[in-house]
Amino acid sequence: MKEGELEVETTTISELKNDAPFDGQKMYPVHWFRSTIFQILIVGGVFFCAPGMYNALSALGAGGLATPWYANATAAAGYVFMAFFCLIGGIIVGKIGTKAALLISSTGDIIYAGSLYLNSKNGTQWFLMFGSIISGCTDGLMYTVEGPVITAYPEPHRRGRMLALWVSMRTAAPVIGGAIIFALNSSLDSSGGVSLETYLVIIGIMCAGPFIATLLSTPEKVQRKDGVKIQMRKAGWRQTFNEWYRVVCSADILLLCPLFFTSWFYGSYIGTLQTQYMNVRTRALCAFMIPWGDIAGGFLIGYFLDNQRMSIKQRARWSWIGLMVLNLALWTWTAIVTKQLEDEQPVIDWTSGGLFGKTFMLFVLFDLATMATQTTLFWIISQMSDDFVALSYMTGTLRGVECAGQAVAYGIKSSDTTDWLSIGMNVGLIVFSLPFAWMVIRKIGVVEFEKISFSHFVHHEEKTTDERSIDEKESA
Repeated sequence: MKEGELEVETTTISELKNDAPFDGQKMYPVHWFRSTIFQILIVGGVFFCAPGMYNALSALGAGGLATPWYANATAAAGYVFMAFFCLIGGIIVGKIGTKAALLISSTGDIIYAGSLYLNSKNGTQWFLMFGSIISGCTDGLMYTVEGPVITAYPEPHRRGRMLALWVSMRTAAPVIGGAIIFALNSSLDSSGGVSLETYLVIIGIMCAGPFIATLLSTPEKVQRKDGVKIQMRKAGWRQTFNEWYRVVCSADILLLCPLFFTSWFYGSYIGTLQTQYMNVRTRALCAFMIPWGDIAGGFLIGYFLDNQRMSIKQRARWSWIGLMVLNLALWTWTAIVTKQLEDEQPVIDWTSGGLFGKTFMLFVLFDLATMATQTTLFWIISQMSDDFVALSYMTGTLRGVECAGQAVAYGIKSSDTTDWLSIGMNVGLIVFSLPFAWMVIRKIGVVEFEKISFSHFVHHEEKTTDERSIDEKESA
């Protein structure tokens, strides 16, 4: 093998074995502060305070503002920057470390929530756009930190449940934030924006995020029960970009990109529906109740993916088939509800009976299906590599392509476009992604993936004189 080439393993077998549990194997003692579950709790806690509270505001539709159009335009701009930083975030994390990256990434949403407050109070729209862009940059970096932590830190046979724990932590923010929002706005039975106190309370919670981030352990200090050490390699810029390019352009990642792109495409349309047809207190109720669908979806699929009574192949295929059927069924339901809303042009209150029930349950099931799909995508990626740096590039690509999809979706809804354009694009993108995603799904549990790992690369002391001089110049 030539120096710098990827190591490729493609052994075809009838079916791979399940992830081995600890039964009959040696278990190593771990300190709770360095345990994998504590690291998941820290990442979940930071997400609770930053993007989680942002999601609580988003659950109101248009960030709690009176009209959705400008808010959707700022969201689209934010997602463009988020997509870019998701793609390159793995490189930044590799250079500054996981703890510093998580600390920096926990600050941007505070600025965005402040911009929502000022825009709601004084109409300061330029700051809303600036806050959205800053939030997009820091959230993109956060996604490239949390991705490898939740996929590389946990022991293999607990990955599904650790993903479910992460989902519950990140979703607890919209639940608790939604409860606060509901309490502060339950008396507002008219349409329009939420109260100013709502933003102040949310900003206060967000400010705890940077302090929680300081508790994260670096990869080499994490202790796993199976005794496996997690390594985060250091590399020069040339090698870093070479590794990054090989990961993001690998065939399996490219085949999954259409599914990545469409996985959160629905959000702008659902948020706009809430703002157009629901009054403030009903949107506040949705902000509190709908995230329970996220928690249910994450735990249901997490425990299914860890089910040792089924093979890896069966878990991968049945979860993917079931989720794709559910997503397409929900869009059929959405078309029916949308036609009724367009015909009646109601202002929906929680006392609106059947019309409220139809729309509310639709929103809950969308969150359940989307979070279950998201958890499954991370689990799929965890089957493709066990290298921390490679996983940061993979999960960053997942998040980056997702954010690109959200930027397009919010761009479409930044003006009063027909609802049927959003519905048609969502259905079309899902159907388009199916054959490409299947080419990867069918390999899980059947053939070994090309193990994207760079541990065989030459160490610093084995480099040539020219390579050492280049690294020394880059360090300087």
